[in-house]
Amino acid sequence: MTQSGIPDLMTQWKQMSDQFLKSWGQSYEAYTSSEEGQTLSGEMEKNYVAARAAMAKAAREAYGPIVEAVGAVPLTEFQRLADQVHTVLLRLDKIDDALNALLAAQGTAAPAPRAKKKPAKKK
Repeated sequence: MTQSGIPDLMTQWKQMSDQFLKSWGQSYEAYTSSEEGQTLSGEMEKNYVAARAAMAKAAREAYGPIVEAVGAVPLTEFQRLADQVHTVLLRLDKIDDALNALLAAQGTAAPAPRAKKKPAKKK
């Protein structure tokens, strides 16, 4: 008794999958090509984003007190630190831009970054 069913099964699966994707793509293309479909698609996207935002807010409000009650660092602290890091990065970008402008005004090229020295190996 031979078992040549696996390759045949895989071929049939690929054919069925290809046919499904082709028909689904045609249906989606027809749907989105109409003005009503585009309008409905836009509304669905808005509703999806609003639902995700509401769910995220509910999760923060529900889990925030639980996290704080067990003594963990609250999410608001992480957000505050993330905001500070973002502010520092923006300030560093401004400093880099100002330094590049000064170097350009002097007519010199920007210096290449220094290579870090490797620490000596201890024996």
